[in-house]
Amino acid sequence: MPMLTQAQNQIIYLMFLNGILFLGLNFIAYSFVFPGQKGSKRIGYLFLACGLLAYLVQLMHQGLMALDYPPENITGLILSGFVIPVFFISLAYYRLKRNRMDKDLPPMSTTDSPPSSNVPEKEKHETH
Repeated sequence: MPMLTQAQNQIIYLMFLNGILFLGLNFIAYSFVFPGQKGSKRIGYLFLACGLLAYLVQLMHQGLMALDYPPENITGLILSGFVIPVFFISLAYYRLKRNRMDKDLPPMSTTDSPPSSNVPEKEKHETH
């Protein structure tokens, strides 16, 4: 079985960081659109995620420098090539999802009790 070169290992490492960064950016966009109820800990997790993602971007920067990528292009590549598009696409996706959820709710009459919440199904268990 052939061993991977140092450059191939670096590329795999960057792919791993890219995946974690993608999930983190989705979480941040989700937290903006669905902030949670009063007293929710999601804002605290949001700040932790932002700090972690900033650190991951620094690691990606170092990884690209180790691959001898031109230093003047690295920041533009990371921000305009991945971070900004993924964040805004995720934000648009969750806004559309929220709008569709709001349209699906029946109109509330004065005799009806208010709906439990307009959070997605995966969060219904978090409303303790």
